[in-house]
Amino acid sequence: MSHLAALLVMAAGLPAAPGNLPPDTTVLAAPPAGFLLPGCSRPTGGVVEGGWDPDDVEISRAERAVAVKLAELAAQPGYTRGTEMPDPLTFDVNDMRWQREVVGIVRGGRKIVFVNYLPSDIDVLEEFMPTKVCDGGPPFFAAEYDVSDAAITHLAFNSALGGPFWPAYAR
Repeated sequence: MSHLAALLVMAAGLPAAPGNLPPDTTVLAAPPAGFLLPGCSRPTGGVVEGGWDPDDVEISRAERAVAVKLAELAAQPGYTRGTEMPDPLTFDVNDMRWQREVVGIVRGGRKIVFVNYLPSDIDVLEEFMPTKVCDGGPPFFAAEYDVSDAAITHLAFNSALGGPFWPAYAR
């Protein structure tokens, strides 16, 4: 079974039990309207209209959707496996190589789970979360998961000085 097929089977499974967040996950308070998502060297999905507090199940579903979308992108032109450490194109559910900063945002009247992914060996300061890193390369990426559609609507990677420059995904 291919990596993508295995992820699709997992994503179709039962929802995660409450309290089963992905490892190294920090859930941040709901932001106010106008909150700026960390972008810098990557595009963001747009203006934040407000916030809400996602639960463990919604966060776990977002994590599974990210793993599936990254596996799909790995087969697309413009993305090259093995060029980055850790390699986001080999991301898996509950991947210990990343830490996660989660924020519930509202955009277009829709509930979105925003997840900022940073390599696990990066030190972050709580007072500056979600963490903004410029030019860190594709190991620093962010995803937006639409709760109602159960789909990734935006996924973008940081650029790096001298590349690689991976395209953002937007639905």
